[in-house]
Amino acid sequence: MRSLVVTAWFPDAETPSRTPFIVEHCWALQDAGHDVAAVHVYIGRRSHATEQEVYQGIPVTRVWLDVTDPRSYAHLTRVLSAGLRGADVLHTMAFSAVLLSAPAWAARRLPWVHTEHWNGVVNPASVNPLWQRLAWLRHALRLPHAVTGVTAELCTEMARFSRPGATHVVPCVVENPNPAVEFPASPPLRLVGVGALIDRKRPVLALETVAELVRRDVDVHYTLVGKGPLMESLRKTARELGIENRVELTGAVPPPEIAQRLSDAHIFFLPSAQENFFTAVAEAIAAGRPAAVPLSGGFDDYCTPENSVLTHSWDVPVLADAIETARDRFHDADPAAIAATVRSRFSREEIGAQFSRLYRAVTRDASGRHASR
Repeated sequence: MRSLVVTAWFPDAETPSRTPFIVEHCWALQDAGHDVAAVHVYIGRRSHATEQEVYQGIPVTRVWLDVTDPRSYAHLTRVLSAGLRGADVLHTMAFSAVLLSAPAWAARRLPWVHTEHWNGVVNPASVNPLWQRLAWLRHALRLPHAVTGVTAELCTEMARFSRPGATHVVPCVVENPNPAVEFPASPPLRLVGVGALIDRKRPVLALETVAELVRRDVDVHYTLVGKGPLMESLRKTARELGIENRVELTGAVPPPEIAQRLSDAHIFFLPSAQENFFTAVAEAIAAGRPAAVPLSGGFDDYCTPENSVLTHSWDVPVLADAIETARDRFHDADPAAIAATVRSRFSREEIGAQFSRLYRAVTRDASGRHASR
């Protein structure tokens, strides 16, 4: 089918590492035989000319929405309407796209699938006070014919706002064709975290936990992959904690290097305060590396004692205990067996097949409604 993907989350040349899970879902659709075109809406910027390109095999129209200019909303609706004229299915990704697409969709009423990744749908308080006051807008989830969430927890929350029976779990794609290599043979205990250097990811707490492990005489090294506004303060924190020589802050790195950093480690650790699928954890497990993290979202869908140690606390001693438990539990584990707990389940082929079934279902339902009129 011809699918028009609409999202405000999409990478570009300046930020190629942004929301890779959106691109992976697009690739899964393409691999399943669907003709995918995307509209990427830049929100809150001054208007620029609409641009078209092919980004990593995906045709993308990039349109700017100046939230202060009514003409910008009208232009966006025209762009989306043009895209819908050539589509069989509207597929929005992440909540803002539902609101942005609704005016154009109302004129054509195509079969509509929505895919949600945003933690603000589950926990508005984790975003900001403004979104807490506006969270009633989640009732717009009743517009799509099918609503998918990347975890069961997310689907349970969205079921309160969507059509009866419309919610389905469709996870993120975690594709790793490389063999899961053996753990590093010699000390130190190598921890790795991947995520934006922002308060919600709790990177300061991660460094405090590393310092606690050092106090316990654990020979440990921590690699934190990502960029963000806390970079310099984290360097300062590492110095103050006396662990500067045990911490590496890599900044932004390309996906192949992220994969290598995961393979170079023993355990994934990042004590994030709020997640949904927690793609970085799934990627670590797919690389054959267990996770030791607090349960901050629905990723207990796939995190089990076979591949992880989950805690329900963000206290430093408890986090350090979880890391030591993971070290002891998985010391002699087979990395390939750890990877096997998620690889086929989250493969591009499997996710594409799940979306295809939904596309057929919503198209069939739409045809039935038209025939009954």
